[in-house]
Amino acid sequence: MTDVPTARDLHAPADMVRWYAPLQLLQTAARVTVSTVLGDQLDRRILRPTPTHELTDFSHRDQLVLDFVSDSGDGWNPTYAVAYWATRPILRVQGPDGRAYELPRASVLVFGGDQVYPTPSRAAYEQRLVLPYECAFERSEPPHPVLFAVPGNHDWYDSLATFTKLFLDKQWFCGWQVHQRASYFAARLPHDWWLVGVDVQLGSDIDANQVDYFRALAERMGPRARIILCTAEPHWVRAHEQRDRQARARRVRDGNLVFLERLFGQRIRVFLSGDLHHYRRHASADGQVQKITAGGGGAFLHPTHVLHDDPLAGGYGLRCAFPDHAASRRLAWHNLAFPLKNPTFGAVTGLLYLLIGWNMRAALGGPPPAEFLPALSDMLSATLRSPWAALWLLATAAALVWFADARRPLLRVLAGLGHAAVHAFAVLALAWLGGQLGRALSLECNGPGELGLSLALLLGLGWLVSAAIFGVYLLVAVNLFRRHGNEAFSSLRIQDFKHFLRLHIRRDGALVVYPIALRRVPRRWRTMIGTDPGQPKRIPDDPHPDTRPGLIEAPIVLGPG
Repeated sequence: MTDVPTARDLHAPADMVRWYAPLQLLQTAARVTVSTVLGDQLDRRILRPTPTHELTDFSHRDQLVLDFVSDSGDGWNPTYAVAYWATRPILRVQGPDGRAYELPRASVLVFGGDQVYPTPSRAAYEQRLVLPYECAFERSEPPHPVLFAVPGNHDWYDSLATFTKLFLDKQWFCGWQVHQRASYFAARLPHDWWLVGVDVQLGSDIDANQVDYFRALAERMGPRARIILCTAEPHWVRAHEQRDRQARARRVRDGNLVFLERLFGQRIRVFLSGDLHHYRRHASADGQVQKITAGGGGAFLHPTHVLHDDPLAGGYGLRCAFPDHAASRRLAWHNLAFPLKNPTFGAVTGLLYLLIGWNMRAALGGPPPAEFLPALSDMLSATLRSPWAALWLLATAAALVWFADARRPLLRVLAGLGHAAVHAFAVLALAWLGGQLGRALSLECNGPGELGLSLALLLGLGWLVSAAIFGVYLLVAVNLFRRHGNEAFSSLRIQDFKHFLRLHIRRDGALVVYPIALRRVPRRWRTMIGTDPGQPKRIPDDPHPDTRPGLIEAPIVLGPG
């Protein structure tokens, strides 16, 4: 069930994760179930406390450049594209207004969560994260850049075992020095800026070790301190999307990070997170507090048009979204090609079609009548009379009700049953079509030829039709009802619209945020022979003009005071 790469495969570029492959679905479901049930019992944070005095200090520098890359470690093309452009000595980009910028390479790299997909293992990290970054930046010269990493839910699916070995037990990650020994961290930056990374496990409370560490940190900070807070989940978006006021108030009140916001107070000036694989920025009215979701480090794209545009609590207004809503809606239409993009998904649903149709035929005693409407009535009655056909139909309906994404239980039931009804109609229509073809070919009723043809149609066409219906369901849900955003876009495995953030603390103490866009990632790369370990082993070889990086929006400036 587990797809373990061979030694040779580990050096091969990884394809985007096929989330709807049946074995992948089973593997991911098993990991999520185990980690959810045993997460609190296997909490590695309690075993690795960070001394309250331990702190990485960059405050002696007069300026500093920092990169924030989140949700990486998926397919080779997007992961390596981000790694390649982030590690160039000088990154030349152009803003929306045509102004050109030359940005020096960052001295600090922060991985913002979910460093590997779909589930963590040594082989998965090596192939999907280490290999691309090693290929882009295997070795560095002094002064060496520094790496920090926040674990996300995908990193936690093995209770942080592999994350610990890769980021906490080693001193190097490719060309970066590793400066943390726990899954949370802090660093003092120039001009009284501070970098704080938090680990909230799988939605659990912040553990006691973190509480002690961050309380001691808050006491060390002066009144003019300004904090860049990195988390693996944009809690401000999650709380805002909860439209029920009581539930929203409860989420805000009980949120994992409320403690830190109260502890640090108004010193938090920049909230950074991934988890949602798009760029979305909210800001206070004066622009001096920013809440940025930037999960574009390599994973499949998430839609932006499913989220609400009204201001967050506290008056934080939406300033920018990438891709914009119009582009996000257009991309959702690709779900009409769901069977082509997810060719193995129909194996499961086609088998269900076969089981329901086969048992229905047995109860019917042969092929359905030639007239469609009378045949439909007879087939439906036979399905309900057959214990096995009814059982498989009921199981399908129950699974689709469970899958449905709706805020209210009644709507969830209606959506699931409506989805199931379309599949049930498709099963009966294919069973009727099989009978019609048998008659057209003059095959003996209930003979091996006629029965085999009918069952082959149920499985073969059912494979295609069921997947097509599923794709239409996702399209309708995401574009009309703004639901199933994750499911609708994970099916598409979109490589493009990647991004990362480059933050520059200037000599005057101001912080400038440059949102770097890769609107299209290269599909072709040229291998460089005999390159120095500090140089990339592959360079883009794609003539498409959109493969060059640019800015999503104009730089965001937070003043020096």
